[in-house]
Amino acid sequence: MTYDELITLFSQFGLTLLVGFLIGLEREMGNKGQAILGLRDFILIALSGALSAFFAIQYQSNWIIGLSFTGILVILVSSYWADRQHSSGITTELAALITFFLGCLIIFGNNLLAIVLAIVTLGILFPKTFLKQLSGKINATELGAVLLFLTITFIVLPVLPNQPLNNFITFKAGSIIHIDQRDKTIVIKAEHDELHSGQYLEVIDKNWMELGRLKIIEPGKEQLKARFEGDYFDRLYEGQAVRSRLNLEPLYVSLAAINPYRIWLIVVLVSFVSFLGYILIKTIGSGAGVALTGLVGGLVSSTVTTISFARRSLESSAAIPLFTAAVILASAIMFPRLIIEIGIFNQELMKSIAVPLIAMGVTGLLLAVLSFRYNKATEGDAIASISFNNPFSLKSALTFALLFTLILAITRLATTYLGSAWLPVVAIVSGLTDADAIAFSISSLQRNGLISLEWASFNLVLGALSNTFMKLFLVLGLGHRMLFHRLLWNFAIIGTVGIITMLFYYDLSALKLSSS
Repeated sequence: MTYDELITLFSQFGLTLLVGFLIGLEREMGNKGQAILGLRDFILIALSGALSAFFAIQYQSNWIIGLSFTGILVILVSSYWADRQHSSGITTELAALITFFLGCLIIFGNNLLAIVLAIVTLGILFPKTFLKQLSGKINATELGAVLLFLTITFIVLPVLPNQPLNNFITFKAGSIIHIDQRDKTIVIKAEHDELHSGQYLEVIDKNWMELGRLKIIEPGKEQLKARFEGDYFDRLYEGQAVRSRLNLEPLYVSLAAINPYRIWLIVVLVSFVSFLGYILIKTIGSGAGVALTGLVGGLVSSTVTTISFARRSLESSAAIPLFTAAVILASAIMFPRLIIEIGIFNQELMKSIAVPLIAMGVTGLLLAVLSFRYNKATEGDAIASISFNNPFSLKSALTFALLFTLILAITRLATTYLGSAWLPVVAIVSGLTDADAIAFSISSLQRNGLISLEWASFNLVLGALSNTFMKLFLVLGLGHRMLFHRLLWNFAIIGTVGIITMLFYYDLSALKLSSS
């Protein structure tokens, strides 16, 4: 065993002992010394899992892990049976089994997975009181929503095609009969005599993934020669079909922006963030106050939060200063939410939009604090708590998916045929309906190289601003006029900070706004 291998092994065993220690410590604290399994037991169980995995690797026999696990299981069952009269559950025993397998994972080199699972385990074990309170506040409908969310995430999402829909509107134009490795030229047996020089053909594999394009350089009635353009030349083979686009260019361009897997993945992400905010609202309850309701309500939906407080302002005009601060908080939380959501899919764009969005978010937070501090209303004026409906349902998920798909297609068509100089118009109009949808649409354009990073960032921030000011129109139509006037000045300040930051932060003079 080399020195590097020895260091790696020692670090793995050290991580194993740390995982066992943390889970064992939590069990000691949670059971206040009354449990049979204590801190030392969990450390030894983690070490047992690590040793069994180490010997399984050394002797190339997974039976060692099975025998070790059987021994640990017998000990745990015996301990539980001996103390069954005083035991209130099997949480500790299950945690011990998980600890054993975490030790195995670490030795097999899955350190990151083991750490994540250990954190999840501690997260489940630690907030025992919190989970008991939460279980009393969640009804059957909400539990059904959770099951539906798990279904669309782990069952529906994996089966969706992870390719643009334009790949599915092509027809077979021929098949490859010879591949020249030297200059990447392809000889194709043509099935149609309408193919001409300079025309492009598509090469798509069995999973409908586009491998590249073939540019015809020598047309012919039965055979033609083309040159390959793309990154997957090594995946071509003789007999493979080549396809040609249908003569429906606008439809092809719009469908090129629509990837069902990625759309649904974003639907899952947005639904998760909203549902997380809803669970927090349910947990904090009506006694949390208007401020916290506005702040967390912004995670569920800043638009719904604004509408709720706007309607409440007609019932309790004395609490309008509080409602003003709550709406500002709900709108301000949208900016860091967008940063996090975009960062999951496009870290480069996230870094570029962070400064103006953070500037507007911090400005909104400061204005909300000032509004709370210098008002004469009290929490007592803000009568019953705001009511939020469950933000996740199949209808809401499908609605967002359809809206997102429509905005994707519109932004792609506008960029292709009108040029990217028209993108601000699309961003402003689309931002009026949904900030998430236009943000992810612009991110898609940037990732596909259709617009520059700075131009994408500028228009994403512009869409977020549009969504912010849209809330003013909602308040004007649904709320008290005094609430509208208060928000008008506050949102004007937030917008001014955003626009000034955008103009100084982004070099618009150097942008190429022509259509790609």
